[in-house]
Amino acid sequence: MRQRRRFTLALLGVGIAGLTVLAGPGPAAAAKSEADRLWLVGAGALDDGLYDTAYRELGRFIQAAPQDPRRGDATLLRGRAAFAMERYAEALADFEAAETFPVTVAPVGDAIFWQAESLLRLRRFEEARDRYARFLALNPASPSGSEALYARGLAELETGRADAAADTFREFLRAYPNHARAPMAAYSAARELTRAKRWEDALALLGPYASRYPTSPFLSEARYLLGVAQVEAGRPEGARTLEQFIAQAPGNELVPTARVLAAEAYLKANRPREAFEQYQALVRTVPTHALVPQALYRMGELALKLGRPADAEAAWTTLRRDFPEDERAPQAGLVMADLHAKRKQWDRALEVAQTVASRNGPERSDALLIVGQSALQLRKNAEAAQAYHAVAVEAPRASKRYFEGLAGLGVALDAGQDRDGARRAYREIVETSQDPELTQWAQRRLGALDAPPPRAAPKTKAKAKP
Repeated sequence: MRQRRRFTLALLGVGIAGLTVLAGPGPAAAAKSEADRLWLVGAGALDDGLYDTAYRELGRFIQAAPQDPRRGDATLLRGRAAFAMERYAEALADFEAAETFPVTVAPVGDAIFWQAESLLRLRRFEEARDRYARFLALNPASPSGSEALYARGLAELETGRADAAADTFREFLRAYPNHARAPMAAYSAARELTRAKRWEDALALLGPYASRYPTSPFLSEARYLLGVAQVEAGRPEGARTLEQFIAQAPGNELVPTARVLAAEAYLKANRPREAFEQYQALVRTVPTHALVPQALYRMGELALKLGRPADAEAAWTTLRRDFPEDERAPQAGLVMADLHAKRKQWDRALEVAQTVASRNGPERSDALLIVGQSALQLRKNAEAAQAYHAVAVEAPRASKRYFEGLAGLGVALDAGQDRDGARRAYREIVETSQDPELTQWAQRRLGALDAPPPRAAPKTKAKAKP
């Protein structure tokens, strides 16, 4: 019995020892094995694009092994997983945390680069710009250097640093001329240089743009900018470049502006016919565009210059009919009224001038003078007197326009047989006007009023026939 008991205990001991061996290492080794498993699963999931799994497992790794030398790597990689899922605030927190630990899975400063990327997407542009600058200073030869430099330019644009952005994009082009982002960088730089009126700098980028980037999606816009820069720099080919842009991209939203710029370039070159044609094409193709009122007004001016008064009147009539609230409509009406008056078309002059005067704009007094002149010619003396009186009342006292109104009022009252009213108007001109010619005219009118009426010649009796 005693031997069997020893054998049983021996067997039990062997069994216990075997169980110990089968159970593996102690608690510390087990924890390390779990950390390794979490690390492998998390890092592998990130490589496989399983970002949610990667984020979860790497987070568990950080909790399970806070002293593990791979903690910095795990934190950075978890931030990459959050970034890929567009959870930028969480990504930023991880990237900032990763900066405080050693990192071996990425180049120097990589955590700072990803901080900047997260901040950019969080629209915290000022901070993003500073992080990109910090990263570039820390590791200028990094594989992420091109992206950081380009993104710094974007952040500068968003923070209103247009000049700095243009210079950053040009620096990018010098360092990475064949980069996939080069067409966009060149276009962005040229656009900002054009806005800043740095024409020659813009031309240096825009001149060779089509040949350098023939497949760029910004080719049409770059040609437009080239035309703008050429026109503003006084290059004679600018209008032609804009016409090429219009022909190549007729549906582009910049075409109406291009037509106006081309027209202005032709005007500077003393080519009014070509300018008229550009304005005419604008009105015909996009009749409701915001630039149409300007085009119609300019068409009227150019038509007069080209000796085509009917075209001028048609353009201004369209402007006044279709865009009555535009600030150029009263100006067009005033010129039309003056044209009618010069042609002695008094009814039409009166009608148009009254419409302009009723707008109470800066053209009112000029329009009222035409109303008065037209009404006098039509023998509507009371209407003429009312218009001239309004001019005198509304003009600054003793101004040139005041005396014009007063003179017209005197003539209208005189024609309406209100001699006392006419006399008062003429006398005020004589006593207060500093214009010698006007004063002499008013004196003559006063003299004519004060002169006794001519005596009627005595009637002679007919002699009786013998």
